[in-house]
Amino acid sequence: MRKVKIRINEKTIVYWIVIAVIINIIYFCIAYPETLKPEPHSYARDFSAYYIGAWRLFHNPTQIYSGMPQPGDYQILPQAQTFKYTPSSLILFAPFLSLSYPNAMLTFSFLQLALLPLLAFFIYKLTKDKNPIIGSIVAVIILIEPLPVPPLFYPTMGLLNQGTLGINVPSFAPAYFIGYIVVNAHILQTILLVGAFYFGSIKKPWVSALLFAISAFDPRASVFALPLLLWYNREKILQFVSGSAIFLAVTNLPFFFYYNIGLTFLQTGISGDIASQMYNYDWLPLYAVLALTVMEIIAYGNANRSVNHRIQLKAEMKKPADRSGFGLSRKRNLWL
Repeated sequence: MRKVKIRINEKTIVYWIVIAVIINIIYFCIAYPETLKPEPHSYARDFSAYYIGAWRLFHNPTQIYSGMPQPGDYQILPQAQTFKYTPSSLILFAPFLSLSYPNAMLTFSFLQLALLPLLAFFIYKLTKDKNPIIGSIVAVIILIEPLPVPPLFYPTMGLLNQGTLGINVPSFAPAYFIGYIVVNAHILQTILLVGAFYFGSIKKPWVSALLFAISAFDPRASVFALPLLLWYNREKILQFVSGSAIFLAVTNLPFFFYYNIGLTFLQTGISGDIASQMYNYDWLPLYAVLALTVMEIIAYGNANRSVNHRIQLKAEMKKPADRSGFGLSRKRNLWL
């Protein structure tokens, strides 16, 4: 029988990226109808926290981090969730106030989906020069994340487990799926962080710093990503550090002078009032950072071995040849 050779190269990564994006879109198509249904528990979806936080910025700024409904609040049923993010993220979500809450939530859902090809582009650029097998695994992890995460007891799980297409999506890859259902921003944070890695790798530290600063609305993932960001920006690390400091200061410091929003954020953070458990979708940026970190460690190790091997070969080539009694060995014999 004729053997079929499977060629593994850069195109392999492209194939897996395309497959992973298609699967991710299927997740969205299955999850999207759930976002149109009434919320099955006492709190609205995660997007309600972003919307009410931005709304209070202009109408009740002293109560942005209050978890209780306030008099005169924008009505979100059954109850808006508590805003727990950095003051700078209020700038990010403020434009959605031009839409009603339901329209803003759906717009944000489709925005995250529309940015998925951009995430795929960033992943391809970061993995294309690496080992194709490792690069493909990294692409699948970031775009699908079929990895174990702490359970999230969501009331619709019983229905969703049956799946319109017979796919047990919540068990296979819950992070993206649940993130789409509750309209959570950690999908966007993953895109921003991977984009920051990419621009660092092509020596654009200021763009990398800007995306990092925007992604820092949940500091947990941003702090975890910082070592890898420094690695990708290592050739222009001072520009990246300076840019990050400037962007973070410009987007957060003004809130310390506007109704003490910044100070309130720090106080609630220290007291633990804004601390939250890790949900499925919180692991999206964390697993992305971990996968890329492991890929870079392996690539660095392989590169070092390759360099050492070349040095060893050059050293051996410079040694005098022993040609069966001729050369140095022959001279030694003559002296003896």
